[in-house]
Amino acid sequence: MNPTRTPFAFLLFICFLFPNSGSFARDTVGNGFNVAGQMGFMKFVIIPAEKQSDVEFHRKIVKKICIQGETCFLNFFTNSKNAPESLPLDDRILAEPTLMYKYSPKHRNEIEDWSCRLKLPIKSCF
Repeated sequence: MNPTRTPFAFLLFICFLFPNSGSFARDTVGNGFNVAGQMGFMKFVIIPAEKQSDVEFHRKIVKKICIQGETCFLNFFTNSKNAPESLPLDDRILAEPTLMYKYSPKHRNEIEDWSCRLKLPIKSCF
């Protein structure tokens, strides 16, 4: 690895990461979700713990964040430990996943992968 390229690659990563972090901040409608940051297409959404099993709440956020017909990847988490909500996500937040949402217009599919910890009546979970 070329040592002169490593700082440049790190600088590019930081320049990409910080302008995209928290670009949505708090939801102004009062639904209480926060987009903690974004890396490429992937957005990291923090929701209230009391809404973690509310499937319709998650779907409303998906409709609010994702632009119809465009690629959209969302990872949902709760934050019951009140860890800082910024990238990189704290391990306490990463331990509380709720949903991994993926939409690809190229493949024309929409996938909702729910966390097994929620004990929802679904066939498969992660």
